[in-house]
Amino acid sequence: MAVETTAPAATIAAPSRVIPGTAEHNARFLAQRADGRIREIALCCFETQAGLAEDDLPADLADLPFSWHMHLPVDLPWQIGPEASANCALRLMRKAGAIKPRMAVLHAPDLPARAGLLAAFADLWHARCPVPLLLENIDTCDLLDLTTLIVDAEFGVCLDVGHMLAFGQQGIVEIPELTSRVRIAHWSAPGGADLHLPLNRLTEEERASARSAAAKLPDTATHLLEIFDWNGVEASLDLLQDLLYSRP
Repeated sequence: MAVETTAPAATIAAPSRVIPGTAEHNARFLAQRADGRIREIALCCFETQAGLAEDDLPADLADLPFSWHMHLPVDLPWQIGPEASANCALRLMRKAGAIKPRMAVLHAPDLPARAGLLAAFADLWHARCPVPLLLENIDTCDLLDLTTLIVDAEFGVCLDVGHMLAFGQQGIVEIPELTSRVRIAHWSAPGGADLHLPLNRLTEEERASARSAAAKLPDTATHLLEIFDWNGVEASLDLLQDLLYSRP
């Protein structure tokens, strides 16, 4: 039986892609429809060239009742080197300067030398940007072999629970050095793959595993419903509260 516990109210976030349109359209939509239930927006810059080409972040978005964080591109030019990748990422951060993203999420490259690439990227980032940099667990990187790097290079962790469930990465939440550094958690149902479905699509086994993971996260973590559809986000809000505030 789940037992209710008292904990600080979590910061709940939604992606900047819950309806068709630009990040600006999505932010204004969320301001009208979220009724205070969403307190942060994840600016989704998944593609480098598209992100650099877009110009849809007017300064008055900072007046909306949201904080922001940024998801950096998944196709940074790691094959060229860490400096090229860092330069692209930092250009995107400068473009988003008006909304002051308070964290940035990075995917590790799927390359043999990724630890060295990430260490160099982190050095360049920290020298030029004060915003905390978080590494996310993905299909090709469960973060376990990067634990020492994460600590030494001062990375935070973005725990993607959907990825954890889809790719059998539950070992992440058994490592205190990783769970203590979780600044953002992503929530979705994997649907047998990586489909980012609403939380009502979790199986009973997945729900139990997600609830167990939630119990190990810092109370200060931000929780992103990484579901790219407003109806799915809205349907998942109460379910997320249940996962966060009940314990096995």
